[in-house]
Amino acid sequence: MIEVKCGWDNGGGFSGQEHLVWNGPTLFVDIGFDPAYKPGPGVTPVAGQKKLPALVDTGAGESCIDSTLAMHLKLPIVDRRVVAGAHGAKEVNMHLAQIHIPSLNFTIHGSFAAVDLIAGGQTHHALIGRTFLQNFEMIYEGTTGTVRLISK
Repeated sequence: MIEVKCGWDNGGGFSGQEHLVWNGPTLFVDIGFDPAYKPGPGVTPVAGQKKLPALVDTGAGESCIDSTLAMHLKLPIVDRRVVAGAHGAKEVNMHLAQIHIPSLNFTIHGSFAAVDLIAGGQTHHALIGRTFLQNFEMIYEGTTGTVRLISK
């Protein structure tokens, strides 16, 4: 069993609760496309960029990657698809990639929608959605700012 904290502590003059409201639950991830990657126990893909903040987003059905990052890493475009968010529907590129979460020793792989996170004012380079969360127990303590993910 692995337990990882992705919430916030008190600090910088703000409570963990305030940090959680402003930033959301955040994991640090490695993102890239390793064409030699074969999923399996103990296998980690080679990342294009490491230690990027990713929002654990219970409102997102699937995980997605920042569009500027996807282009910077030259992630292969495999399709275009309409995705819907708070600002409505938009057609976006779908990129092959791996998002590796070192703290959980877990890799999400496949095609990811490229969305305008950073350009839209977000601080996260990826959104980690419910297809990821189905593998974990999540304990969200809004009153303290503590969020934990637990693998079983």
